Amino acid sequence: MKGRWWLLLVVVALALPVMPVRAGPAGVTFTIGVDQEVVGLDPNLVTAFSSFRRIDFLYNKLVRYNDKLEIEPDLAESWEFPDPRTAIFRLRRGVKFHSGAEMTSEDVKFTLERVLDPATRAPGRSFIDVIKEIDTPDRFTVRVKMTFPLASLLSGLASANLSIVEKAAVQRHGNLQRNVAGTGPFMLAEWVPDNFMRLVKNPNYFRRGLPNFDTLIIRVIPDQASLLAGVRTRALDMATINQGPVIAAAKREAALNVIQKAGINLRIFAFNTSRPPFTDARVRYAFSFAIDRQAIVNTAEFGFATVSGPISAPTPWALPTTRFPSYTQNIARARALLAEAGHPAGFATRIVTSPTYEGGIAVAQVIQEQLRAIGVSATLETLEWGTYINRWVARDFDTMIELRGGDPDPDRFLYRTFHSTGGVNNFLFKDAAIDRLLERGRVNLEADARRPIYDELQRALIEAAPALFLYVPMETQILQAYVRGFKIIGNGALYLLEGATVER
Repeated sequence: MKGRWWLLLVVVALALPVMPVRAGPAGVTFTIGVDQEVVGLDPNLVTAFSSFRRIDFLYNKLVRYNDKLEIEPDLAESWEFPDPRTAIFRLRRGVKFHSGAEMTSEDVKFTLERVLDPATRAPGRSFIDVIKEIDTPDRFTVRVKMTFPLASLLSGLASANLSIVEKAAVQRHGNLQRNVAGTGPFMLAEWVPDNFMRLVKNPNYFRRGLPNFDTLIIRVIPDQASLLAGVRTRALDMATINQGPVIAAAKREAALNVIQKAGINLRIFAFNTSRPPFTDARVRYAFSFAIDRQAIVNTAEFGFATVSGPISAPTPWALPTTRFPSYTQNIARARALLAEAGHPAGFATRIVTSPTYEGGIAVAQVIQEQLRAIGVSATLETLEWGTYINRWVARDFDTMIELRGGDPDPDRFLYRTFHSTGGVNNFLFKDAAIDRLLERGRVNLEADARRPIYDELQRALIEAAPALFLYVPMETQILQAYVRGFKIIGNGALYLLEGATVER
């Protein structure tokens, strides 16, 4: 969700003075409005949604999700599993990086090894950490061998964190936070931080005829009502809208196209389990009984969300929330748990939040009010986005409102988030029984064998409560009526915009 590299973005070498931005005389320009600046552009390092929404246009992976959340080819045109611990990927030929150099198996091998190297501190390492050997039989074949089978391998490789980078560029720059070394449909032409990013069509893109725009401009407009105003006045062709009141207002605009889809990203209320009183699972579980999740959805999201457990509600692996006792608000039960833990009168705590949508200030305000019923006085620490990111990286919080990236496969989200060695286990959570369930779930390749494991794991996570699982928001895009062919994926990614057209 977040990135550890935002401090690097003080000066951007590619930034030019602010000036009118336009395509050539015959070109088609498409302008998107977003509410957050990036926190870096290195796909193997970042974790912020804002960064991924630029990376979507600049890079490709071996495989990707389509709009039905099914795996499809990207840089790999085919793959096979000759045995459960071996995968062979056959790459597209003639794919070029933005530098003009041809992408080969050496670049793929370099990327995977870069992510696997502990020194890189790559957030996607846990997606592929079972890989023990990578070899390249020829320039367009990659073979990986694993220590044990991994049911979510393709899902992990579909993550933006596993985008393929140019080996020579990383060796030249060290990291790619301020440089781009991808194969994507657009190339970075201009970047003025906190203002706009201008991308231009990649003339060598391997999907022939795409993209359909010559210039793509991404404008940073922090206020969501202003984003809607930009679409209304046609200053923007499209905007990503998250705030419920603004979505409701957009739906009243007959001239605009509001498209929505049940998302798989998960809103959570996180605990730092190394800080008292949240070292005690009873305290954390008490909070689960104290809150009313549907009320949070109604107030903070205007109803544009679905209450969810640890696995994103729209996916087939998710248990119905009626199976979780603490999803029915029970103040008496919450008070009893606090009393058992030695806090009969409650206590004071702090909630880290941010005015940005990811930071969830509206959610924090509702939870703050609900916790008063069990004697918990929660002070909101409302932080600027960069400071919020830094506190998350440093694990410097008592509790925190977050938005985590979900996935159709439960292993990809749960293992790296809640395993004691997980790359984004910012809760500092350790539970041997939950570790064992996570480990069993990822090595079983048959869905029927995995299902009871993940059913048990969901119930265990609810009771251990390293975080309170709240809801999955709808993904909402506001477009001009003349935009045709854009499809929402459901995980927030925008790369299918490459196939959209403008019919003014």
